[in-house]
Amino acid sequence: MASAAAAAVATGLVAWQARLARRANASAHAVVIDSAKARLDADAPDLDVRVLAPAWPPLHDADDSTSHLADDTVWLLPRDEQQTLVCALQVDLTNRGTRDIEVTISGDVRPDSELADPAWRPGQLIEDFLMPGREPYRFHLQGTLTLRQCVDNQAAREQGRPLPHRIAGVVIATDRRDEGITDRWELTMTGCPIEPVPETEDQWRLTADSAVPQWKILTVEPVVRERTYWISRRRGLTYPSVEDLLD
Repeated sequence: MASAAAAAVATGLVAWQARLARRANASAHAVVIDSAKARLDADAPDLDVRVLAPAWPPLHDADDSTSHLADDTVWLLPRDEQQTLVCALQVDLTNRGTRDIEVTISGDVRPDSELADPAWRPGQLIEDFLMPGREPYRFHLQGTLTLRQCVDNQAAREQGRPLPHRIAGVVIATDRRDEGITDRWELTMTGCPIEPVPETEDQWRLTADSAVPQWKILTVEPVVRERTYWISRRRGLTYPSVEDLLD
């Protein structure tokens, strides 16, 4: 029995020493990775992404920037539940650095002025482009919500659930280097811009409460940068996080 207990203790000691060795090795690697990431950070793209308050009131026609819905518009549900509201949000990009940045914009988006790009058509993605240093660029996160989707969103909000219907886009910036950086911003707008007409059962109108700011009627989720550090973009290899190494 004594020899068996001693063997168990020895085995546990060896395992403990092995864990310490692995953790020390991981800590050493973490220092190297932190140093590599700091070097990449110092030379990374410097793109600033800012969103403004959603436009109000929504549009009726996605192809007509002047087709704002009248405040006194009234819909009957379920008869009009497939009618759409065009909701838009201005997004401003600024290249704060001196080098060109490769930028990709996709999702529910449209250029600030499609007239500036005669090849662009509604519903088409904004293609990759090089953004010169110290230069701004503007586009709109823009999409449609049917009246039924607005009602679904309102019901979800009242029940404390995530709103199911959203307008979403993505901005991606890269330095185009093999060992380099890719930055990504998710853009999301949602909400319920309509409300029941008081003392009716089936009539709905644009949200009319002047005490409710438009950014609460159409909610914009916080825009957070997600950064990827590439060991080799060409081979699809990224630097692991320090947390992953130490776990």
